[in-house]
Amino acid sequence: MSSMNIEEELEHAIAIHGHRAPGVVLGVKMTKITYELLGSPKRGKALTGVVETKVCLPDALIAVIGTTPGNGNLIIHDLGKLALSLARYPSGEGYRIALRSEAANLDEALEKFMLRKGKLTHEERDKVVDLFLNLDESYFKIEKVRLNLPLTTKTPIARCTTCGELQPQEFMLNGTCKACTGEVYYEKMEE
Repeated sequence: MSSMNIEEELEHAIAIHGHRAPGVVLGVKMTKITYELLGSPKRGKALTGVVETKVCLPDALIAVIGTTPGNGNLIIHDLGKLALSLARYPSGEGYRIALRSEAANLDEALEKFMLRKGKLTHEERDKVVDLFLNLDESYFKIEKVRLNLPLTTKTPIARCTTCGELQPQEFMLNGTCKACTGEVYYEKMEE
């Protein structure tokens, strides 16, 4: 078990995130459930976390179990879902947990949050936080899983034949990096 109690973990996650967001509270709850299912192993490099959204949930994993993108053991696989997986490293065996859609039926504020029907008021936010803290595990879909994402990059580094930049071969297609094939997150601008 983590050396911190739930209140300390929440405060740590909130400090990382910057404010008391319902998604961070949900992420702490989900992380604690999967962590306990794994038998509360050593924190950090012994675990790999995968979050299925880029908002809120990553900060909960950082706070509760010490996985980070910089260590390569926190993977953001953004599908826009309120779901995460926690697995042992290097086997990749663990648990995936997702908030069931039926939870939205519990309260109008929770439905508003889950279905993004608008910005929550401070009162609604506080209500959703309390609901998440006390949410019964039956409102979570929990599955035993084995991760099939690469957990480490061990392939040799190669030079892209188009731009000359270096990167692992596994990210290239016929000697060309993904950026040069058009798979980029940016648009080049004139100087």
